Amino acid sequence: MTKLETTQLIGRLQLLQRRLCEMADDLGNLTDPEIVAVSEEADRLIVQLQLLRKKELDVQKETIALLAASQSAEKIGEQGRAFFAKHSS
Repeated sequence: MTKLETTQLIGRLQLLQRRLCEMADDLGNLTDPEIVAVSEEADRLIVQLQLLRKKELDVQKETIALLAASQSAEKIGEQGRAFFAKHSS
């Protein structure tokens, strides 16, 4: 999912939250089927956003792990060359 899609989901969620507040004021009954339906839609968006954030964090962790592994391999290579150069005299 792109940044734009994330922004759109957040905007939609904010709209639903405002709508829920208005409906609660108008209807006065939080168990009204209309309020429940809007609330369930908001819940679905929240779950969707949480899953998206988890995927983003997983990608960041993988990237960090790959960079760390790459740096470790470079250090090992540098140490190996230094060792070889030291004993080749």
